[in-house]
Amino acid sequence: MNYKYFDNAATTRVKAEVLQAYNDACNEFFNPSSLYTPSLSVKNKIEMARESILRYLGGANKSTFIFTSCATESNNAVLRNCIKRKDKKYIISAGEHSSTYNTAKAMINEGYNIDFAPLNEDGSVNQEVLFSMIDRNTDFVSLIHVSNETGAINDIKYIAKRCKQINPNILIHSDGVQALHKIKLNMVNLGVDFYTISSHKINGVKGIAGLYIANPNKFTPFIYGGGQEMNLRGGTENFPAVMAFSKAINLPIMEYDTVRELKQTLLDNITVPYKLISTDKCVPNIISLCFKDLRGETLVHMLEVDGFLIGTGSACNSKNTANRVLTEIGVNQDYILGAIRISFETDCTKQDMIDLAYAINKNVELYYSKTKK
Repeated sequence: MNYKYFDNAATTRVKAEVLQAYNDACNEFFNPSSLYTPSLSVKNKIEMARESILRYLGGANKSTFIFTSCATESNNAVLRNCIKRKDKKYIISAGEHSSTYNTAKAMINEGYNIDFAPLNEDGSVNQEVLFSMIDRNTDFVSLIHVSNETGAINDIKYIAKRCKQINPNILIHSDGVQALHKIKLNMVNLGVDFYTISSHKINGVKGIAGLYIANPNKFTPFIYGGGQEMNLRGGTENFPAVMAFSKAINLPIMEYDTVRELKQTLLDNITVPYKLISTDKCVPNIISLCFKDLRGETLVHMLEVDGFLIGTGSACNSKNTANRVLTEIGVNQDYILGAIRISFETDCTKQDMIDLAYAINKNVELYYSKTKK
């Protein structure tokens, strides 16, 4: 079946030019750590790719960027790097991706003093409560830039500035996986110390991600090995994936107005009752909505039969029956179980959105007709 894909927050199609860059690099199979000329050529290309990504991110002069296997690794590395003393305070937002949230929960069990900042109704962090939690004993704050559940945008620039006014020594990390290619980025302007990005969310290949580090002196290796990545992350470099990542990050960013119109087209054509979580202040490519007394997982499978692929929320949490973020923002349990997440790119058409809306209408009505007799 030719599916129409509406789960781009989970992963994206690999663009042809990105795949070509990957395949071309596969022919240069040499280990970058070896000393002969072909290996040195591979090593040089990795460094050029690193510089290209740093330029795109607008990194500071002394900053660097390390390649990792995935955003989960990057987020884990930052938390393990920054949360070291049990006499200090650390703050994570309650809306973080599971790779940050679950690491924090594990470290709480290890005895670290980590608090979770509450969320607003759209999934963004409650800034005033967050600021009230910070004092001179707070060493680290981690905030997702764009919520992978609702698309809510955190004002990282403002938050980082305020946090550092309260405590100039505080370190700020942001998970920017869903922000990349959706929001124009400049690390110096954002004021962050660490920033996580991933390749497969921007039409790149899986198995490659990265971490922006404003000051390498403030980062201790999470994975030790043969001195790769400036001694900051051990392991033989994934050269083909690095080349593909460098190509993907320079693809055009999302056409905001076009995607906003597509979102509105979808919502205008859904005629069955629903609760919209993703407001106009969220990125328009992620739409979180809920249906009362309906199981979102069942609706996902019903739509799949009709040729539409959507999600129920974060793909990393797809096996959980309760949505942690929606629970945190106060969505009634009768609606949470009926949550779905629709995420798309500019290559969708208005007709695609109308077709999806009609399929949702049909299947929701069918569900209710079978369960409310």
